[in-house]
Amino acid sequence: VSALRTPVALLLLAQCGQSLRSTRISALRTSPRAQGSPPLPRSAACTVAQDVGRMLTTLSAGVVLGIMPAATHLPGGLASVAPAQASQKGAVKSSDSGVGLFVNKDGNSILRLALPRIAELPDLAKAQELIETVKLRFDQVGYKRDPVWAAAATDAGMLERTFDDVKPAVLDKAPTEVKPQVTAILDRIEPELRPFQAALREKDISATLRLQAQLARDLGDLQKALLPPKVLPYEVAEEYGNLPVLKGQAQVEMKLAKGKGNRQRFCADTGSMYTGRFGLSYSEMKEEDADKKGFECAPANTADTATIVLTLDGYHAPVTAGNFAKLVKDGFYDNMPIQQITDLTVQTGNAAKAGKPKTSKIPLEIFYKRDRQPTYSFTSDDDKRGSETMALPFQSYGALGMARDSADLGGEIDNDSATSEFFFVKYDQALIPPGRNTLDGSYSCFGYTAENPVFIKNLEQGDMIVSARLINGEGNLIIPRK
Repeated sequence: VSALRTPVALLLLAQCGQSLRSTRISALRTSPRAQGSPPLPRSAACTVAQDVGRMLTTLSAGVVLGIMPAATHLPGGLASVAPAQASQKGAVKSSDSGVGLFVNKDGNSILRLALPRIAELPDLAKAQELIETVKLRFDQVGYKRDPVWAAAATDAGMLERTFDDVKPAVLDKAPTEVKPQVTAILDRIEPELRPFQAALREKDISATLRLQAQLARDLGDLQKALLPPKVLPYEVAEEYGNLPVLKGQAQVEMKLAKGKGNRQRFCADTGSMYTGRFGLSYSEMKEEDADKKGFECAPANTADTATIVLTLDGYHAPVTAGNFAKLVKDGFYDNMPIQQITDLTVQTGNAAKAGKPKTSKIPLEIFYKRDRQPTYSFTSDDDKRGSETMALPFQSYGALGMARDSADLGGEIDNDSATSEFFFVKYDQALIPPGRNTLDGSYSCFGYTAENPVFIKNLEQGDMIVSARLINGEGNLIIPRK
């Protein structure tokens, strides 16, 4: 397989690339297609290249062939970055819907694990997987059984050894301009490792979860500090050069307020939003016990206003996240009412309903977990890839999705009809199975609610987004000149 992979793939992909260059993709994208009809035919070279690519992927333990380059070369001491899904050599291999055997329903964790890999520092990704796995064990198995503590302690021991191995390489490879920031993060991580192991030995769940959360954030910050700004591991297609693009991550702070006459106030007295598989996590157990006692949110813990923070992921949805960030920057979502509530979603941003100017359309943008770049305009059903999973799945409370028209007047679905309307997912595993569901592959997921997702369940129709502003990562937003 190793001997065949390069010459066969290069030959087929070269022919595929030549074919694509001679065909205007925009013409393919705008050609009328009836609902349920198969995708427009690609060239024979591309079809064969994809089939051979999938076969070689299966035979060679996860090697993925892509039309675009696998890595982007960087200035300074680091040579290249590659999409996270292109590298599966971690301590715990990524599964369809999480890590190892565990389903990951934490949006922040999903984003950290999906950061582009730095080729010269593979152990950084390994360390991130180890620390995230500790939380997943307790979320899905509970904390009252000895085997889960033993497994988590093993993860922590491997984490410390991995960190000791990678620290010198990080200091050596870090570009000069970020070395002070990188050194400060390393200095935060090192003194946290031993107390974390001690908390696991003592089976102290509160200290364990607190230290795990801090270590997971610090390791994620370390990876982000080493990644160059405004660089993606692939090139965005030329046909979208007239649209805003987010090259990296950005954060949006949204201030919410209850609408006039709405009775349900924002309640801050709740725990984790993530439901366990075999048992609840520690924070959820406390919440469930309170619910069983007929607990209602104490008035002291309620308010008519709330603040949430969204993380937009331009690494996997550069066009969708870029469009959203540009609208935030322009003040489009200020004084925007919540327009629709369902059991599954909270939806807003419709310009016509809000009396705001109509915005430009953007294409459907999805990123398959095993691909190296996004796919545009075709749903997973269109592309006969409905069984595959996404790099950004709709399996976290507060996942962000871009709404689009269901059908035009001719009865055809317009995949590329998204503008400004978006939705929050009120994730419930009973309604949305992890890994494969009707949202993944049909709508663009472009990020997650990073802080206070609990307030989303208190939103009612008529409540208001008072303001939305970029608080981090605005420099990663590329706005083309008119």
